[in-house]
Amino acid sequence: MDKLKIFVLAGGKGTRLWPLSRENFPKQFINFFGNKSLYEQTLLRAMKLTIPENIFIISSKDYEDVIKGYTLSINERIAENIMIEPEGKNTLPATLLGCFRLNPDDIFLVMPSDHFIAEEDRFVKAVETAVKLAEKGGFVTFGIKPFKPETGFGYIEVAEKSKDFLKVKNFVEKPDLERAKIYLKSGNYYWNSGIFVFNCKAFLGAAKKYEPETYKLYTKGENYYLSNYATIKSQSLDYGIMEKVDKNSVFMVPATFQWSDLGSFEAIYQAAEKDASGVAKMGQADVFSLESKNNLIFNDDKLLVTIGIEDVVYVETEDAVLLMKKELGEKLKEVNKLLKEQKRPEVNYNKTGYRPWGSYTVILQGERYKIKKIVVNPMAALSLQMHHHRSEHWVVIKGTAKVTLGDEVVFVHENESIYIPKSTLHRLENPGKVDLEVIEVQNGEYLEEDDIVRFQDAYGRGGK
Repeated sequence: MDKLKIFVLAGGKGTRLWPLSRENFPKQFINFFGNKSLYEQTLLRAMKLTIPENIFIISSKDYEDVIKGYTLSINERIAENIMIEPEGKNTLPATLLGCFRLNPDDIFLVMPSDHFIAEEDRFVKAVETAVKLAEKGGFVTFGIKPFKPETGFGYIEVAEKSKDFLKVKNFVEKPDLERAKIYLKSGNYYWNSGIFVFNCKAFLGAAKKYEPETYKLYTKGENYYLSNYATIKSQSLDYGIMEKVDKNSVFMVPATFQWSDLGSFEAIYQAAEKDASGVAKMGQADVFSLESKNNLIFNDDKLLVTIGIEDVVYVETEDAVLLMKKELGEKLKEVNKLLKEQKRPEVNYNKTGYRPWGSYTVILQGERYKIKKIVVNPMAALSLQMHHHRSEHWVVIKGTAKVTLGDEVVFVHENESIYIPKSTLHRLENPGKVDLEVIEVQNGEYLEEDDIVRFQDAYGRGGK
């Protein structure tokens, strides 16, 4: 399938998994299983289906920096195919943004970057079946056979059955519990995975017919629709296209692979490995459990002891702790709403900021000072920059730093330091093959991230 084009959608907020997932760092960038984030796993999965040149990333401006960094860690060629929306407008506008860059006869797969998929060989075979249907003009989705009356998913009602695919009769919105029980019992309903395969010409024809106002904006050229993006209607592929096209051309490939949208802590618990007591330990969890069972625990840097605790979720981050019964995950929507009303920064932001070159974590801050830990990826570099309102002192704790300071270039090794005065041109680089870790102490009258004047930048960022 080397000719298959793939759109990876990476703009979701993931607020149902607070405090792990925040608006500035949603769930697609989190390592839930293994040592790769869901986003990185999605790119690796895409590379099993087609060549890197055919993989396109579509995200919003909010995640441009972290998208570039994570993509470069997987494949430099894919990083050349990053498309950034000025703001998130749901899946239909994002798909149109990519589709106008394809040829009319191209077949393309649309998949979110925040799903968990196991048994990937089965996923590849399912995509092969979907591609054959799309080549004939079909609109194809993937359905998940339900195993419980789930109210958090949309459903697909199927009609005619065949060996490898089914005709779609109807798309159904998220049901209440009683209706979900009826769907489960009937056997003719599947969960809607939100993964699609289209023929580009057929897709654009459907968009022109069913979403004409949105379609017209894209026909006036890239600069036009990007500058008028705020006027574009937020719309999903399900509502905008799949529910409206002639159902004789809509097909569903049943998923034989393991799938989860990881949309709740209960879903993460179901997908996670568990010990003999049913306890799932995530992250670097150091947990001692006594007479405790069926718990989900995220805990990185402290010993956690549980005694007689059952069916709970415990999540500890740098700035927040969540403790709740597993079945009350829907209550997190209320928590997010209340925290926003109280203007708590924890609801949207964590203490770690991600950039194309690596990350920084705020360790401590007060009036006129801020202490950070900076991690620079191998062979990566910050921009050549200066600050008007702060000085900085860097102490290298791991690796070797290449530092530009005015007209000089010096190398700073572990347990060595260097001082950066105000209004001095400087750059921090990692010339090595392991992560560079630096403790940065800032001092001055203004210490926010927008006090940066950039002169050179490898990632195309201007001054902030």
